[in-house]
Amino acid sequence: MKVRITVPALLLILISAVARPTLASASRPAPTAAQIRQAVRRAESSRNLWSTVNICNAPRYRDVIGIRGQMPALGFPASLSMNVQVDYFSQQQHQFVVDTLVRLKPLKLGDLATGRHQAGVSLRFSPHAGRLSGTVTFTWRRAGKVIGQTKRPTTPGHPGADFGHPEHYSAGECTIP
Repeated sequence: MKVRITVPALLLILISAVARPTLASASRPAPTAAQIRQAVRRAESSRNLWSTVNICNAPRYRDVIGIRGQMPALGFPASLSMNVQVDYFSQQQHQFVVDTLVRLKPLKLGDLATGRHQAGVSLRFSPHAGRLSGTVTFTWRRAGKVIGQTKRPTTPGHPGADFGHPEHYSAGECTIP
């Protein structure tokens, strides 16, 4: 016996296959306040939350610093974003301070429920900019309200940083001579 599937029947099968996961997640109850707090605490202390310098005055990217961050989702839908700040080493203060001349828009990663998510920026500086580093502020929002926020300075040791140059490059700071 041959089974014959008509075009309308095939469309119905495809639509139900695509809609089924959406309907299942729509019926999932919203997380409680305690679950939200626990998920944010877990994310803030996760080894999957970091920022790094992934490009530093490389031959292909002269006078450029790349700063990249990674943040985990919370296990339920939340809006993830990152604010990248560039810091320069102040000889007078003997520490890194915020470069107030560099103003960047937040990097919006989207409404996400699972996984680890990366974003970053590449910025060209004048020659002799000196020692630079960065700080990334990670923010989780739900229904427009901030439910979690934390900062991380750039650190080395994150070979999983995408778009590094050279590949897998990860540093805490960058010098543009």
